[in-house]
Amino acid sequence: MASTSLTSCALCQAKASQLCAACRNVVYCSREHQKEHWKKGHRSECKCFEIATNEVLGRHLKATRDIKIGEQILKESPLVLGPKVASAPLCLGCHRNLLAPEKSRGNYHKCSSCSWPLCGKECEDSVHHKAECQLMSGSNFQSKINYVPGEDERKESAYCVIMLLRCMQLKAKDPEAFLKLYTLEDHLKERLETPLYQVLRANLITFIKTVLGMKNWLEMDILRIAAILDTNTFEVRQPRERRKIRALYPEAAMISHDCVPNMRHRFDDDMNIVFLAKRKIAKGEILSISYTQPLRSTIQRRVHLRQAKCFDCSCARCQDPEELGSFAGAQTCLKCKAGKIISLNPLLNSAPWKCQLCNYKRSAKEVVTSDAELQQELESLDKTTPVALEEFIYRHRADLHETNTHVLQAKYALTQLYGSAPRFGMEELSEESLNRKVQLCEELLNLADIFDGGWSIFRGNLLIDMEEALVTQALRSKDPVECEEKLRNAAEMLREIRNIMKHEPEMQQLLLERQVILNSALERFELLEN
Repeated sequence: MASTSLTSCALCQAKASQLCAACRNVVYCSREHQKEHWKKGHRSECKCFEIATNEVLGRHLKATRDIKIGEQILKESPLVLGPKVASAPLCLGCHRNLLAPEKSRGNYHKCSSCSWPLCGKECEDSVHHKAECQLMSGSNFQSKINYVPGEDERKESAYCVIMLLRCMQLKAKDPEAFLKLYTLEDHLKERLETPLYQVLRANLITFIKTVLGMKNWLEMDILRIAAILDTNTFEVRQPRERRKIRALYPEAAMISHDCVPNMRHRFDDDMNIVFLAKRKIAKGEILSISYTQPLRSTIQRRVHLRQAKCFDCSCARCQDPEELGSFAGAQTCLKCKAGKIISLNPLLNSAPWKCQLCNYKRSAKEVVTSDAELQQELESLDKTTPVALEEFIYRHRADLHETNTHVLQAKYALTQLYGSAPRFGMEELSEESLNRKVQLCEELLNLADIFDGGWSIFRGNLLIDMEEALVTQALRSKDPVECEEKLRNAAEMLREIRNIMKHEPEMQQLLLERQVILNSALERFELLEN
């Protein structure tokens, strides 16, 4: 409900009652005045969140009203974008990955001024490339990235300078934008001690100051921008456009991390970042996304966050030795073979681990070493068929319980493989394999409710696999009651999937196809019944 004080139109001050549905902070007397007020500046003020500060999170975003599930919370265009630190050859104009050139040409199209690979002549005048091109060609620097027929595509470390230069050039080109960038968190002190930044100091600084002649820039100012990028950029993936780059969004950079987040994000065709509520969010609640994978254990998530983002997560899931009842990081006790070994203090990396049943203890070093070995074993498996993954689960049935992170990762991969892998296509699946797929989806959906529930992409993907398996089971069933029940369940799932995926354009064709198949199955069932 709107406050009783909101009775005057924000534009003309006449008596009004039409509440702005987005921010709920102003009212209007008519639709026309709402549109006019939007153009006059409400566009930049109309938000359902505010910037808040505390000692733990620093600057963060907090909801200023109740937010509905699926609601768009923030849409922001990139302040700066460009290649990752090491990147496969891509065009510096449109940022698409470069395909192998035609045999007759023998190399990528090279910019006529600086020789960096581009899509073609048309990208030489791109607004993204022009300033850096003038700088490099003016310093007589020429890129030496070439296409070598027959060689595997490799990542080029030379791209590490591009986004950094684009940020530095903002200082003169757009001081206001540069200020937004320069006030973001950097964690430079921690990063300076890493091998990567030792290499940057040795090579990148010399290149920028000596080769490109940017002598007025201080070494620490350059490294600070590099650290700001490493701390705050988002990876932008647009498979249909062959783009895999990184971009900086100043407002989005203030969104907090939580291992059980209340938002998810996506990128539209213009590389704007869009945040959606995965569940209902209450007024005053901190807005959050996750920088980690939900099936990873607390050890794995916290190590990744420390290395990549330079902070230690202390969210509710990380604080709980049982990980909200999922026990994702726990291993089966080697002594009693029944209890689960959990950390006595998950927020202290050196804390010992103890069995909940027999009190058998293991050192943190033993657990971390064992965890790393298991992860390496899992990642080395052949993931083109379900066989190796099922063998992994069976092989570790005594030491890894059913919801251990390594088992969960294997199970999620299996949900994707059953129904799509060679010799394991949906129509080829045995009854046993089809039942296994349904069982795996059910198990993971229950866990998704714990740490990645609501309208999450993780839940949506599981529901897609589950729906397809249920329809297949229904079509094979000779029991009319069972068939009808599975088809009705599939129809209910498809409705939820459409809600989850309605903002994902690349999923719409698949959902249309699933609906056609489901409708056909329902019609066939009704004909048989009649």
